[in-house]
Amino acid sequence: MQLLQQGPVAGKILLLEPRRLAARNVAQRLAEALNEKPGETVGYRMRAQSCVGPRTRLEVVTEGVLTRMIQRDPELRGVGLVILDEFHERSLQADLALALLLDI
Repeated sequence: MQLLQQGPVAGKILLLEPRRLAARNVAQRLAEALNEKPGETVGYRMRAQSCVGPRTRLEVVTEGVLTRMIQRDPELRGVGLVILDEFHERSLQADLALALLLDI
């Protein structure tokens, strides 16, 4: 939350969550901490479901979404920070996302 409030990160922050339910719940909890609804400062994006807006600074995304974002824009223009949460729960998608991120 400090990253959002103090603004040292230039660009959007992506938070990788491996599961859809976790992504939605984390976004909900972070938005509540800011006294907002998801889709304002904090939002989420997963396959077939998106809750982001023009003011969204932190997006909680699933592994597949992050991988597709990197494939579409290998430089992730407009993104200042990517946080890999629950990375100890290794998966092929998370490993691929890390490999692609290390290439940026």
